[in-house]
Amino acid sequence: MSDVEFRRATIADGDIVYALICELKQAEFDRQAFNVGFAANLEDHNLCYQLALLNGDVVGMIGLHMQFHLHHVNWIAEIQELVVMPQARGHGVGSKLLAWAEEQARIAGAELTELSTSTGRLDAHRFYQREGYKQTHFRFTKPVESNSEPENHP
Repeated sequence: MSDVEFRRATIADGDIVYALICELKQAEFDRQAFNVGFAANLEDHNLCYQLALLNGDVVGMIGLHMQFHLHHVNWIAEIQELVVMPQARGHGVGSKLLAWAEEQARIAGAELTELSTSTGRLDAHRFYQREGYKQTHFRFTKPVESNSEPENHP
């Protein structure tokens, strides 16, 4: 395998980013809602989607969100999505994407990088632990009761 190359995702990457997110969640999503959200997220200067390419083909992506946390009194880099297509797994793509995100966090002066992964993704847990991540928190979630019409958010 050749070296992994990186580039920032653009609106033109909507199809491949959609496919990557569907791979990550093992589900298909409302494509129109995805397109609207993806376009809005690309406008957020604190959020970046970095694509990983092998031989010119996109094989992975990381979503990195920088946010100033008042309870840290510092910037935190949250990895919101990390996905590598099955054919590219085991070749260091995920590790290189994490290293890229960690370097961006360092450059931005962030205190730490953090991420969440579902409790059943044991392979992902082992991967993150190998990469030096520690389980230091519990994340609790609760579904929000839905209105008939979603609001548009800035």
